[in-house]
Amino acid sequence: MRLSHVEGAVLVGGGSTRMGRDKATLLHDGAQLASNVARALGACVGRVRLVARPDRIFELGLPCIVDRHEVRAPIVGVAAALSACEASAVLVAACDLPERDAGLLLALLALAPVDGGADVVAPLGPNGPEPLLAIYRPRLLPELERRIARGELALQRLLRDSNTLYVPEQDLRALDPALASLR
Repeated sequence: MRLSHVEGAVLVGGGSTRMGRDKATLLHDGAQLASNVARALGACVGRVRLVARPDRIFELGLPCIVDRHEVRAPIVGVAAALSACEASAVLVAACDLPERDAGLLLALLALAPVDGGADVVAPLGPNGPEPLLAIYRPRLLPELERRIARGELALQRLLRDSNTLYVPEQDLRALDPALASLR
């Protein structure tokens, strides 16, 4: 069963500067990374879209949310996803998370009820909060826009300052023992 009260958004707008080539189009298990992530989200939610800059619209057979902001940062992609959201929340995933566990995704989604709750639901992995595999509520959009305008681009800080429900590492490991979903 796919949930209709949460949408999926795959962030593919990054510059891949550290990697030196486009991560979204790298092959993993015979398909592009972005396509694999979109497929995993699509198994859980009714609607999945890519979030990309106008010059990076991908031919993956999925609708895209065009991110026209000149600032390049994941917070901008999250803001673009929230601005286009027609559901009560968006499950955001970076395009370079090839090993997502469906059980872990469904557990996150179970913590995002239709009627509200936390502004963000985020896994708390061994390296801290994981803002690039998290659920965001559209009501956070004005705060994201203020932070982007001020140049405050750290999603970690947004999670710290917001009403965030953290899913503890031990709960994540019960579903995904190696935490492969977060690599």
